[in-house]
Amino acid sequence: MKRLIVFTTCLLMLCLSISSAYALDHVNDLARVLSQSEAQDLQRQAEELYDLTGFDVIFHTTNNSQGKGPLDYSFDYYHAFRDASAYPNGALFAIMFDTRDYYEAARGTGIELLTYREANDLAGVVRDKLSDGDYHGAMTNYVRYVRRLLIPPTPFERTLEILPFILIAALIIGLVYALILKSRLKIAKFKSNAGQYMLANSLNLTESSDLFLYQTVTRTRIESNSGGGRGGGFSTGSRGGTSYGGRGGKF
Repeated sequence: MKRLIVFTTCLLMLCLSISSAYALDHVNDLARVLSQSEAQDLQRQAEELYDLTGFDVIFHTTNNSQGKGPLDYSFDYYHAFRDASAYPNGALFAIMFDTRDYYEAARGTGIELLTYREANDLAGVVRDKLSDGDYHGAMTNYVRYVRRLLIPPTPFERTLEILPFILIAALIIGLVYALILKSRLKIAKFKSNAGQYMLANSLNLTESSDLFLYQTVTRTRIESNSGGGRGGGFSTGSRGGTSYGGRGGKF
């Protein structure tokens, strides 16, 4: 019996080691901008998405894009990092800090799912977070964005999403109605002065001063000359016989 327990334990440990050896790496943070807990969280989210849909999302950061443009670097890196024949459907989201570019390389079903939505759609998901230095937040937004496209929300989830807007609309309607009712009230007639409440020659004013209760501050926005990151198109290409689609921008 004791030998059987030892054999079973060794077999379980061997299975665990084999499964961990073949576990997919979804986070490749060469620029070291993520903490250990942030990288683990992104790994967990990408693994869950892969288990549910078979769609392989990879996050990559670098300080050295090897003198390549964002398209060439992302396509080359994705093709070298993950075997296209074994994992044909997915997307690499890369951040290149040496050029301040973000870029998405997609292949398989990812091209139709993501690339054809163009760069403006991607910018709305990640650019603000990237510009604020919240790289984990940008990547979390991205994996949620992909998940939403792959697994559309249920009617109940859609209702929960629009519930705050419904409440705000109801509040505005209630406020407008209250103002209408208030405008119909005629409690007292407005008087422009208080002369009727004063006794003649009872006020002896010896000193006066001006007291300013409010001030006006005018701010003028300084427009930035940088137009990077807006983007509006997408690109396609191939590596080793595998087709890729790409879109991205600057932050």
